[in-house]
Amino acid sequence: MQNVKEIIAKNLVSLRKARKLTQQDLAEKLNYSDKAISRWEHAETLPDIETLCKICDIYGVRFEYLLQEEQPEKNNPYIIRTDIPSRIVTMCIAVCTVWIVAFVAYMYSNTIFGNNRWTLFIWAIPISCVVCQIYNKVYFMNNAFRCVMYSVGQWSTILAIYLQLLEHNIWMLFVAGVPVQAVIILTTIQRYKMGKLHIAKESK
Repeated sequence: MQNVKEIIAKNLVSLRKARKLTQQDLAEKLNYSDKAISRWEHAETLPDIETLCKICDIYGVRFEYLLQEEQPEKNNPYIIRTDIPSRIVTMCIAVCTVWIVAFVAYMYSNTIFGNNRWTLFIWAIPISCVVCQIYNKVYFMNNAFRCVMYSVGQWSTILAIYLQLLEHNIWMLFVAGVPVQAVIILTTIQRYKMGKLHIAKESK
C-alpha cells in the first residue's frame, strides 16, 4: 500500500493532466512557483491543508478524492459536478452586474445632477474585461481568451480616457496602444509555446 503522500502526489498529477494544465498554470492559480508544484507531484513534500483545499476547488473535487488509491471514472462521490457552462453563466452574471452598476450610476448622474455621463458605459468595458480575466484565471486558464480580454481591455481603456479628455485631443494614446498590443500578442504566443513544451516534457 502506498503512503498518503504518494497517493496525494499521484492524484495531483492525474487531476492536473486531466484538466490540461501545466505546472506553471497551476502555480499561477495558487501563487506558488512551478518548482513547488513539481515537488508536491513527486511526493517530496505536500502543501498545507488550506492549499490542498484550494486545489480541490480548482479541480472540482472533494478533499477525500486526493486520498483515494483508485479513482473510479463514473459515479465518484468525491467529484463535484461543476461544469463549464455553469461557470460561464456565473461569469456572465458578474459582467452583467458591472453593466447594471454603470446604468444605475448613469441614471443617478443624469437625474440628480443633469449630467449625461454616457462615458460610464465605455468605462464598463475594461472593467468587464477585468472581471472576465479573474474568472479565466480561476476556472479556465485559456490563453486565447486572456489575449482577447487584455486587448479589448487596453483599447477600451484608451478610448475611455480619450473621450473623458476629448477637449485635449490626446489621440497619441492610440499610437501608444500599438506596442502594448504587440506585447500582449507576443506574450500569448510565448505562453502557448511554453505550455506545449511543459506538457511534452511531462509526457516523456
